[in-house]
Amino acid sequence: MAYINKQWKRFLAVTCTHAKHIDPTAWQAVLTFKERFKPNITLHLGDAIDMTGLMAHGQGSGSKGDDLSPDIDTGLMHLRELKPQIFLLGNHEDRAYKLAMSKNEATAYGANKACEHIEKTCQKIRCQMIPYTGIEQIKDVADIGFTHGTIYNEMAARDMAVKYCNGSRRKIVFGHTHKVAVASAPTKHGGTGYNIGTLTAKSSLEYAKNRPSTFAWTQAFCWGYYNEELKQSSVHVTQRNYDEIWHLPL
Repeated sequence: MAYINKQWKRFLAVTCTHAKHIDPTAWQAVLTFKERFKPNITLHLGDAIDMTGLMAHGQGSGSKGDDLSPDIDTGLMHLRELKPQIFLLGNHEDRAYKLAMSKNEATAYGANKACEHIEKTCQKIRCQMIPYTGIEQIKDVADIGFTHGTIYNEMAARDMAVKYCNGSRRKIVFGHTHKVAVASAPTKHGGTGYNIGTLTAKSSLEYAKNRPSTFAWTQAFCWGYYNEELKQSSVHVTQRNYDEIWHLPL
């Protein structure tokens, strides 16, 4: 009874929307859920922009890669629609920041413009932008750590839990691999890793279409409740197979 007046708040997290590669039906489901759920905090965990035009040190994906401006514009449009309070850059956005000092003037110019647009959009929607610092990137909310992710193996959820859950941080929520998974850390502190998938259309990403692991990609988003005073939370992942309709929790 002592905890009855403790305040529980709501969160929503998405990741790996990849600009034009987003599945419109999945995106509308997320926006509909947000309108109903009314989260206190919304987070985008990175790769809102695909940036294939800056792959391979600016040479693009395969023979060329997507045009940079439409890719950036579409990804930032999704941020404006979602209106997150937190945007943790992913490894795809990080391509622009890596190449901002490129010795190739055209590449450096395009990369700097990309960075400028990302930062201006975040300022306009009053969103905190957290750079992609790899293993150091983290945003803690109650007992949940949010990050884009750095591990890309089949046991990423377990391995992320091992590396990030430390007793006070009991959960780690991330994306990066596009595969939904929940796994516990086999450590003294325990903890749980939540891999929250992607919102891209199936087989849309050209550079991944021949990878057997792409079969495991799953559309999903993460939501739940958290209590900052108690340092507790409840985390849920809503997902669908590509041939299913969305059944929203609310």
